[in-house]
Amino acid sequence: MKQSTRKTPLAIAVAAASLTMAVTLPSTAFAQASDESTIEELVVTGSYRASLANALDQKRDSANVKESIVAEDIGKMPDLNLSESLQRVPGVAITREGGEGRQVSVRGLGADFSRTTLNGMEVPASGGGIDSSGGINRGRAVDFNIFASELFSRIDIHKTPVAAVEEGGLASTIELHTAKPLDNPGFKAVVGAQGTIDSTADEFDPRFTALISNTFLDDRLGVIFSVAKSERTVKQEGYGSVRYASAATENRSWKSVANTVVNGTPNAAATLSDASLPDPTDPNSSNYNAADPDGLRYMWMPRLPRMDHFSNTVDRTGITGGIQFRPNDKLELGVDVVTSTLENDRISYNYAAQFRNEWQNVTPTEITLDPTGRYIVKGTFEGVRPRSESRAQYSETDFLQTVFNGTYNFTDNVRLKGLLGRATSEHKEEQYRFNIDGPVGGSTFNFDATNPNIAAMSYGFDMLNPDNYTVGGGLTIRKDVIDRTNDTARLDLEIDGDRFNTKLGIISNTREVDSLSFNPVGLTTPAANTPVGNFPGMATTFKSQVGGSFASALNPPAGFPRDWMVQDFNVAIKAHNAGNFEPSPTNTLTWNVEEATVGIYGQVDTEFDLAGKPLYVNAGVRVVETDTTATANTLVNGVVAPIEAEGNYRDTLPSLNLTWALRDDLLLRLGVAKNITRPSLGSLVPAITAVTPVNGNISGGNPDLKAVSANSADVSLEWYFNDESLLALTVFRKEIKGFIAQQTVSGTLNPAIAAVVALRPEYDPSSPLYDPNVTQPNGTWSVSRPENSQDADLTGYEITYQQPFSFLPGFWSNFGVTANFTHVESEATFGRTVSSLPGLSEDSYNFTAYYETDKWGTRLSWNNRDDYVTATSGSNGNAREFNTGPTRLDLSAFYNLTDNVTIRLEAVNLMEEEERSYTTGPTGDLDFVREFNSTGREVYLGIRATF
Repeated sequence: MKQSTRKTPLAIAVAAASLTMAVTLPSTAFAQASDESTIEELVVTGSYRASLANALDQKRDSANVKESIVAEDIGKMPDLNLSESLQRVPGVAITREGGEGRQVSVRGLGADFSRTTLNGMEVPASGGGIDSSGGINRGRAVDFNIFASELFSRIDIHKTPVAAVEEGGLASTIELHTAKPLDNPGFKAVVGAQGTIDSTADEFDPRFTALISNTFLDDRLGVIFSVAKSERTVKQEGYGSVRYASAATENRSWKSVANTVVNGTPNAAATLSDASLPDPTDPNSSNYNAADPDGLRYMWMPRLPRMDHFSNTVDRTGITGGIQFRPNDKLELGVDVVTSTLENDRISYNYAAQFRNEWQNVTPTEITLDPTGRYIVKGTFEGVRPRSESRAQYSETDFLQTVFNGTYNFTDNVRLKGLLGRATSEHKEEQYRFNIDGPVGGSTFNFDATNPNIAAMSYGFDMLNPDNYTVGGGLTIRKDVIDRTNDTARLDLEIDGDRFNTKLGIISNTREVDSLSFNPVGLTTPAANTPVGNFPGMATTFKSQVGGSFASALNPPAGFPRDWMVQDFNVAIKAHNAGNFEPSPTNTLTWNVEEATVGIYGQVDTEFDLAGKPLYVNAGVRVVETDTTATANTLVNGVVAPIEAEGNYRDTLPSLNLTWALRDDLLLRLGVAKNITRPSLGSLVPAITAVTPVNGNISGGNPDLKAVSANSADVSLEWYFNDESLLALTVFRKEIKGFIAQQTVSGTLNPAIAAVVALRPEYDPSSPLYDPNVTQPNGTWSVSRPENSQDADLTGYEITYQQPFSFLPGFWSNFGVTANFTHVESEATFGRTVSSLPGLSEDSYNFTAYYETDKWGTRLSWNNRDDYVTATSGSNGNAREFNTGPTRLDLSAFYNLTDNVTIRLEAVNLMEEEERSYTTGPTGDLDFVREFNSTGREVYLGIRATF
């Protein structure tokens, strides 16, 4: 499906206007640093404009293509959420959970392709989410909503590799830094408090931050401590379809269509994913059904049209502490500790008409088709039984990182740096899903999706009478625990020469993920169709639990239900005797993976003259070896059988970065490199999800997966045409090899998996199930598993413009603008589908206008991204699945009451932009809403004092 580009002309216009303005302005002097890709000292000036200027200095002085975000002041990042700050960087887009930024993608590659470090160590941070936002994160991507933004002083985003930066971020390496006490000598203290109101939740939430830093012994010893505490309540409400499908896609038919009134002309053949498939309306076709000659079972419609409500309550606490000690000019020692706790309660209520798996019980009495005759726009149906689903997810994520670091200067030109650290993350989550069903035998259901985002729906019974409900099936109660541990040891030797600066280093990492699933113990399950009245107090109204006016921000059509019966969780948990759990060793979500990597690198920085202009060269190579051990369990003959599989691979990763100073204010950069992203640790698990030796089919994980690799090239032209100003164009290309996708291939089994398969009774001569003719464990199988099977080329460009209008007279000189535009293109073949890569928005742009004086200031930030693929092979017969790219407007303002006290106002999602996802039908050219909801606007008002 063609991605939306409706806002692209504006982005191009902004870029063009920026160019016109810039070419009229004078240039200024420039001095290029030759060997440092980051600046160690944080310049604290307390303004957004100074933050931009500091970040621009770091970009200009870097050896590679890099962006930076710098704190406006101690403990004050430009945005309230780290990912919200990152999305303002060229080429960066984010996904959200409950309206808050969760993960980032860079230059069209998903979150797993960016590697994130904190104080030099890789971050192992897992969080949870609702199903449509990815659920529990078991991959390599970092959930940035775990951390409070006030804990950090700087973020660096490396878009091109340098040998001294560890591999793993094929799209980018994102470096998070906490403040260092010796960077700001003397006593410093900050206290801040905010109150938050959400337009949908109507709740008041507090936010608090404090930081204290001091230096001693003539500024040779520094200590810093900070804490950030916040609460957040958000409601996400709207309509969902849980994807479109047809009765035929679920191998079912309507109960009867003999008397169905059809408005429109059915075109069943046009709903087929492959034109070569038999026409369902041809009497000679194998798809023909005499009871449905027009193929109405092939007409698409929502599987579960429903009202959706998600309440999200977040309690976030973050603490940092650091000590720096420089006893003399030769030695520096330090320790940094970061801890964060995220407690998150999600309550969801969904009320759906059940067509999924129930088509055979439903009779369409009258339907209206779209003009192409492929899907149902509105209709009346008999025998539809609704289900009210009440789900609670209680989760907690605890993160702790401790890093020891040191530097020893042998001479002024030779130094040794060391780092030793451990980071742990534990995510615990309990989920309770209870259902109550409408009248036995179903009821009349009216559905009208003339509004493509929210359907009008009505039922032929009293939805608020508990006597119309029974305790439903589909009970889901489970517990998951994901423990992550990262250990890092690193040594770097730096030698500064007259012409060459050399870096040599070795890095050792050990990563472990332990995923454990629990089953409920002692659960009581009522018999089917037990009246809900048998459990006093279990059924209650939605409004009594939530309050407010459901989905009012979306202006739903007349006939959209606003209240229904739900379950009271306290009563339901007691009635089902829920809440006790035991480990489930054979669950496919119970596994352990360890990954050990050892890498060495060499890097040289030097300078030459080319055509009379200085050419700065950064060249290096990394060699890294990866060893993996993955363990899972399966059940064989009633006995738990462990499977352990090992993997190993080596990568050589060269990089070259050239910076040619064409003028003092004009830089031409070239970066070429090879980099990798390792497979998600969960995909390495040797679990067997299904095996049938009689036909040689098996499915599961793949412990033999290798890293995805890419050869990349970047060319950028950067014009620093005035103080604090930039106009830049960057063109980039990546040739990616070994994309991981689910495939069915013919081949042999991993030896560890084959050994467990051999224990099956089909291979035991003493078993009555013994069969010498089945596929042998060491034979050739049809294997469904993740494979390094896809290649893709990714190309794009970025335009960046930044300028304070200090050249203008009077108050106009207090204005400034920063803007960027990114275009990315890529295609890959996934099965029978040719698709852009998951997470890739073809166009995205940011525009921020600000006004600042010493007394007050304000800024507006506008962010947009195109629609992007979330699933290259959609579920339920859909070709692909997408998220609609949002356009969001945020506001920030401050007023300095005194030199030390500031009042701040922040507004997030000022225009209350909705969130929307959709599927594309069997042929990939349709737009079927999957979810359409709103999280509203959040407004923060607070005060901040510095001492």
